[in-house]
Amino acid sequence: MSLTIKRPETRVPVCLDGDLVAAHEAAEAEFVAARARSLGDDRLNGGPLKALAQRVADVEAEMKAATVDFLVRGLKRSAWNDLVAAHPPREGNALDKSYGFNLESLMVEAIPACIASVENRESEALPFDPAKDWDPLADDMTDSQYEDFVMAVLRVNKGRNEVPFSLSAYRTIQASDQT
Repeated sequence: MSLTIKRPETRVPVCLDGDLVAAHEAAEAEFVAARARSLGDDRLNGGPLKALAQRVADVEAEMKAATVDFLVRGLKRSAWNDLVAAHPPREGNALDKSYGFNLESLMVEAIPACIASVENRESEALPFDPAKDWDPLADDMTDSQYEDFVMAVLRVNKGRNEVPFSLSAYRTIQASDQT
């Protein structure tokens, strides 16, 4: 019997409409403020509060519709090691020293090499060629959005690969078995 291995994968969700983030924050703040006021007056718990809650849910639905998932897959060990060797740590850079490579320059090559596919919320594949489409997209991202990709690439290539264990799922199963 021959063993085969599938390299680790993770997903990076990206909302393509940044305006919706601000709209969600505003709707949520308005809902929270109205809810705080309604706690003291039961007459306010009806229509206005429910309408504000619905607005929050509507914006969340818009955000989900505008979000795509990037599937990030770990590279073969030899390919990762070649990248690391090609990007030695910068002199005097503590972050590079801790990783053992130039994090910034390595990610320029590693991220597009690790993107296996892009899907919409209906799990439909979207046309995306990392070799030509990644750089313009990355240039438009915030540092925070880009950092999500950096962390995903590090997780699938340098992270621990133990079999995960969910304590909350285990407890739920145990509790339902006892009833």
